[in-house]
Amino acid sequence: MCPSSGFMANSFRWLGKRVFNHVWQQIWQNSPRTSSAIRIPHCSGYFWREEDEEIRRNLEILCKGEVSSVVKTLLLHGPSGYGKLYSAANLMHTLYTRPISNVFLSKTDQGKFKTIFLKEVPIKWTLDATSKRTLFESYRSLAKEIGLTEEAKAANSEIALYSRTPEGRQHQMNLQHHYQKDAYDEALKQIYEDVMKRLREQSSWVLLVEGPPEKVAALRNYWPQPGDRGSGNGLVIITTHYPSILPFENADDSTLQRVHIGEMTYKDAVDFLVKKTGMASSGSDAKYAKDIAIKMLKCNPQYIAM
Repeated sequence: MCPSSGFMANSFRWLGKRVFNHVWQQIWQNSPRTSSAIRIPHCSGYFWREEDEEIRRNLEILCKGEVSSVVKTLLLHGPSGYGKLYSAANLMHTLYTRPISNVFLSKTDQGKFKTIFLKEVPIKWTLDATSKRTLFESYRSLAKEIGLTEEAKAANSEIALYSRTPEGRQHQMNLQHHYQKDAYDEALKQIYEDVMKRLREQSSWVLLVEGPPEKVAALRNYWPQPGDRGSGNGLVIITTHYPSILPFENADDSTLQRVHIGEMTYKDAVDFLVKKTGMASSGSDAKYAKDIAIKMLKCNPQYIAM
């Protein structure tokens, strides 16, 4: 090979690398940013109960339609102490560890399923919705986890301004008196919008909204609602005492399903006690276990777990 041929070959290789690097940089700069944030409540030693199968069926209903870019909502409701949060945590953990569950959340616009692990769906976060303050703190923590550090600082500074200066406190009093608002309204609105803008860039996301109160009107605007087409492909799991926090006329909507979490069935309660204590499941011990689980502990999973 003559020297000029070698020079030309090297030049083409150099030019090819430059073109490749330029194209790759353009693709990276214009592609959605992937953030990662995982906060799942503790559910170690979870006992699978009858209601979990209903939760799974309802999740399939929510995600089998043409809803790949729509917010889907699963409402778990029932009295305190019967395992709503535990069931929600188990569902989030299942979605995180089992690839089959990912099928339900990864339906493409063409109606085909992606077969990837839900671990690749990077945001699964728990929001404490018992008050504006706790919801604000939950979003601020999520914002920091997904790279919105400056936005989180700005929101926190706004709260501090209202509480630490005479002018801020006076302004807060005026808000409460004239508009029934407080210092958290504007800060919560801003941090929520910042977080949702980032979530819309993700392929999928899961939010667990924990414990919203009965008078939820002041908070309901701060998590994505069923059927919302502007927030991306997401699943919202809500745990609450109050099934009416979302309108009942939407009960059969393909984007909203409800599951009541109450007393365990007799069989589940006894099986859970046997598993928890190591009692025998046959003979005289079986009758003893049944009496304890049903008559003494009232089929309450919280009591059985103690």
